[in-house]
Amino acid sequence: MTALSVFEHKLLKHVRQLGLLSPGDRVVVAVSGGPDSVALLQVLWAWRDRLDLALAVAHVEHGLRGEESLADATFVEQLARQLGLPFFLKRIRLKPLLRERKGESVQAVAREKRYARLQAVAREWGGAKVAVGHTQDDQAETVLLSMMRGSGLAGLSGMPARREPCVIRPFLQVSRSEILQYLDERHCGFRVDSSNENPKYARNRLRREVIPLLKTFNPGVVNVLSRQAAILREEHQYLDDVAKASLESVEVGRTKNRVVWSRAQLLTFPLPIQRRMVLLTVGALWHRPSPLRFETVETVLQHVVDGTSGSSGRFAGLEIVREYDRVTFTKVPAGRNSRVQREWSCVWPFPGSIHWPVTGQTIHGTIKETKTIPSGRNDSVAYLDADRFSHELIVRSWKPGDYFFPYGMGGRRKKIQDFFSDAKIHQAERRTVPLVVAPEGILWVGGYRSDHRFRVTEETRHVAVVRIRSAGKKT
Repeated sequence: MTALSVFEHKLLKHVRQLGLLSPGDRVVVAVSGGPDSVALLQVLWAWRDRLDLALAVAHVEHGLRGEESLADATFVEQLARQLGLPFFLKRIRLKPLLRERKGESVQAVAREKRYARLQAVAREWGGAKVAVGHTQDDQAETVLLSMMRGSGLAGLSGMPARREPCVIRPFLQVSRSEILQYLDERHCGFRVDSSNENPKYARNRLRREVIPLLKTFNPGVVNVLSRQAAILREEHQYLDDVAKASLESVEVGRTKNRVVWSRAQLLTFPLPIQRRMVLLTVGALWHRPSPLRFETVETVLQHVVDGTSGSSGRFAGLEIVREYDRVTFTKVPAGRNSRVQREWSCVWPFPGSIHWPVTGQTIHGTIKETKTIPSGRNDSVAYLDADRFSHELIVRSWKPGDYFFPYGMGGRRKKIQDFFSDAKIHQAERRTVPLVVAPEGILWVGGYRSDHRFRVTEETRHVAVVRIRSAGKKT
C-alpha cells in the first residue's frame, strides 16, 4: 500500500470525520479536466486501497466552447484510461435549452443539467456517490454571490459537503493554492477553461477583482468566509428543524397537491419561523423546487395570510388563498399554470390604502364631497363618482376576457388585452398592472386609464380619488 502524502493524509482524516466516504463505496468522480477535479481524482485514486473504493470517471461536455470542449473531453478520457478506470462521457446541448428557458443564466442551467447527467451516470454504473471538486475558494465565491443577491441563511450557508441524493464535496476545506501545489508535486497536467476568464460572469469578476481586494484587508478572507458558511449552515439547519416541527401544529390538512394551514395557529410563531414554513410548504408542492425570492415570501405572509379573507395569489405553479382562518396552498395543474405565472388578488377595504405586492406600489383611496377635480391628465390618479359603484373593491391582476370602457372613448367598450397592446405595454409587464375592480366592473386600470361609466359628472356628489404611488413614497 503506497504511503499517502501529507496533503492526502490530512484530507482523508477530514473526509472520515464528515462521513463522506465509507469502505467499499462506489464513487463516480466528476472530472472537467481543470486542476480541482484532476486533483480530486488523484486523491481518490491514492485512497482506493485504504477505503476499498471502486472508482469511475465522468465528464460532462456542454457544447459551448467548440474545439476546446472536445479537447477537454479527450484529455479526461485519456486520464481515466491511464488509471484503468471506466469512463463515461455525457453531452449537453445548452443552446437549445437556453432558448427554451429565456432569462435564466447559462451557468445555472448548465449546473442543473450537469448534476442530472452525473447522477444518471451513478445510476447507470451502480455507483452510490458522485464526487465533485468544489474547493474552499469556490465556497467563498458562493457566499459572496449569495450576499450580493440578498440571500438569507440558506444562501449564506454556501455549499454543503453532502448534497442530496448522492453528491459529495471532499475538497471544501482545501484552498486552490494547496491543490495547485499538490498537482505540481505530482507533475500532473490539467486543462484551463477559457470561460473562467470571461468577465460577463459575476463569479469570474469576484474571483479576479473582488476577492484579491478583500485579501488586502484580511489575507485569510477565503478561510473566514468558508468558516462563516459552516457556522450559518448549522444555524440554518436548526431553524429548519424548528420550522418543520412547528408545521405539524399549523397544518390542518394535507394531500399530494394541497396543504391547508390554520392561520390562528401560524400567527403564534415568530416571523422568521413563519417564513420558513412558507418555504417548506412551497418546496413540498412546487414542480420546480428552487429558492423563493424574499419578496414573494413576504407577499404571501402580508397579503394572503395577513390579508382580508378572500385574498389570493398565484406564482410558479401554486395558488394560495385565505378563507377566514384557513390558508390553502394548492398545486395548479400544468395546463392552467402555463399561461399565468404570477397573479395576485387582494381585497381592498375602501376607502384606505392597499399595497400592490407585484410591484411594491401603494394604492390610496379617499372620498371627497366635491366634484371639482384638477384639469390636465395625471395617469397616477383616478377621479371617480363614488356613488356609482359598491365599495367592496378588489385589486387584482388582469385576466383574459377582462374589458372596460376607457375614459375619453365616448363609452366604447374595449378588451383590456387590446388596451394594453395599444398602450404598448409589454406582455411580461401586463400582469404587474393593478386593476381596481368593483362588483359593477373595472374602475381603473391602475396608472393608465379609468372607466367612462364611473366618471365624474355634473350630478356627482361624492368623488372617489384613487392614487397609485411607487414603492417607498409616502401617500
